[in-house]
Amino acid sequence: MGSARRIDPDRRERIVRAAVDVIAESGLSALTHRAAAAKADVPLGSTTYHFADLDELLVAAVRAVAGRNVARLRRWADSLGPGADLCAELSDFLVTLSTRHRKTSVLAYELYSAALRRPALRSASTAWDGMLAEVFARHVAEPTARVLTVLFDGLLHQALVSPSRPVRADFEPALRLLLGPAEKNQDHPHG
Repeated sequence: MGSARRIDPDRRERIVRAAVDVIAESGLSALTHRAAAAKADVPLGSTTYHFADLDELLVAAVRAVAGRNVARLRRWADSLGPGADLCAELSDFLVTLSTRHRKTSVLAYELYSAALRRPALRSASTAWDGMLAEVFARHVAEPTARVLTVLFDGLLHQALVSPSRPVRADFEPALRLLLGPAEKNQDHPHG
């Protein structure tokens, strides 16, 4: 009898996690099917079986990282009590993302920026913005949530490339400029 084929239902997800790890450790240029296979401890053929090309693997990596980051954002948003100072809370959250979760945040921006030159990544990258706006729309009106998404992305990006350690005061004035009047409206239909 021939040898039994090993059943490995989580192989695809392991390959995606391995791809994310390769990018986090060595940068986007280090990701190859071979590098992901080695990191996932699977045969090279497994990566090409599950992902026809590198862009397909990158799309899966972008979605995995975005999903993780949005879950973190949703936990943060769910922790806000009624009457919370959204500007102060968002400022503190930006500090946390750019310090304690710096590695994950850098990874997310690296993948997001890759969409500039890799059209296959664009829908996965813009999905992050949509999810972010959806979470913010629970606390502010939808048009403000879209602007807040752009501001949030820009502030976090600046904090990640800054040589100095970010503090709340780096973010709060810009957030208050945008959200000051919106916060006073406690009758927001989504809040």
